[in-house]
Parts: sequence; C-alpha cells; structure tokens
Amino acid sequence: MKNLHEEVRFFVWAWLAVAPPCAVWFAGMIVYIKIQHIDPSTVADASVLLPVMLFVFMTMLLVVELGSQSKFKTGFFTAWLQMAMGEVTLEGLYERGRRDS
Repeated sequence: MKNLHEEVRFFVWAWLAVAPPCAVWFAGMIVYIKIQHIDPSTVADASVLLPVMLFVFMTMLLVVELGSQSKFKTGFFTAWLQMAMGEVTLEGLYERGRRDS
C-alpha cells in the first residue's frame, strides 16, 4: 500500500470507505423488502439500485487507477492531466513505468 501513488492510494481508501457500506445497504434493503412482504415489482426503481450503481462506479474507478499504477506508476487522472498539459507523452509514461518497475 505504501508503494502506491498518492492518487491511487486515495481511490483505494475511497473504495474501502464506500463499497462495503453500499453492499450492506443493498442487502439491508433486500431483507427489508422480504420481511415487509413488499412486491419487488413496486420497488423496481433507481433508489433501490443506487447502492449497486455506486458500488460499480467506485469499482470501475479503482480498477482504472490500479491499472494505471501498474502500467505507468502514477494515477490515471495525474497521467491524463500530464498528457493534456503536454508535460509527457504516452511513450514517456510507458517508459516511466518500465524504468520504475
């Protein structure tokens, strides 16, 4: 964990802070619906799927960040910003990743 770029470390901690509560929240809603004998077709809206969507979004961000850490040895958004500002090219990012590994 301490070898990760600061941005990647932030997304790991953010995922750990958001994903487990979302899973518990969704499981709790399912248990509540089952206990109250509510017809599932009446609650099939976005509010029930909000924790699932949040979990998937955070997981996608985490996978992108970890992939960028693995390939470029920096965070995805940092690498994107460096390329947008012209500080480094894609080949430079790949070279940094090969050199640091």
